[in-house]
Amino acid sequence: MNSNIIFFRFCFAAIFALGVISAGAQTPQELDDWRLVSHSFLRINDYPVAQKEITVTLDIKGSEITGFSGCNRFTGQFKFEENGRLAVGPFSGTLRACGPVDDRFERQFRETLEGADYFSFENGILTIRDNQTQFFLRFERVRKPEILLWYVNKTAADCVGAVKTKCLQVKDSKTGEWQNFFGPIEGFTFKKGRYYIIEVERTRRENAPADAAPYSLRLIRIVKTVKKEKDL
Repeated sequence: MNSNIIFFRFCFAAIFALGVISAGAQTPQELDDWRLVSHSFLRINDYPVAQKEITVTLDIKGSEITGFSGCNRFTGQFKFEENGRLAVGPFSGTLRACGPVDDRFERQFRETLEGADYFSFENGILTIRDNQTQFFLRFERVRKPEILLWYVNKTAADCVGAVKTKCLQVKDSKTGEWQNFFGPIEGFTFKKGRYYIIEVERTRRENAPADAAPYSLRLIRIVKTVKKEKDL
């Protein structure tokens, strides 16, 4: 096999391996969504990419790229040609008409993806560029929250640390051991004397300080609340 192809495949796979390592418990399948944050299209440089939620999803195993380009959804293939060039497309997808600005941006977006022959990954940003036109697209990874089921003890425990405070006692299975949990769960109000089963959403914080929790948690729902542990 052409050594350039091997090199490019290695680099492309390494981009997503880096994502897996940096995301802790998340899996590669949960790390293939990317949101557009900037581009270099001169005639439409004020296009509201943040409001449009323009995304691409890369399936490395299936060599498939899908996404939303501002007006329509699209799907296509990507591969490495014999000369090592990254080839993307052609695309198929929905055919909605959304006005001249949207249509112009969408056309340029897809043409840049189809013409892409360069990519890089730096500081969490994936850059894809068409070297012929010098147009580029920059994406950030979409962090998908984990959904957890937690059991909560009826009493709080003293936390370990310089500041004297109380911690929830939680576990992730009925037969597991109670563990102290320090930190808020948005939307959850603990009442002493009751056991809970709760469903929570855990999301990794971007650029969290070293002395802060790496995740934020939000209550989705209280599944069950009882007075006796055996009734959980």
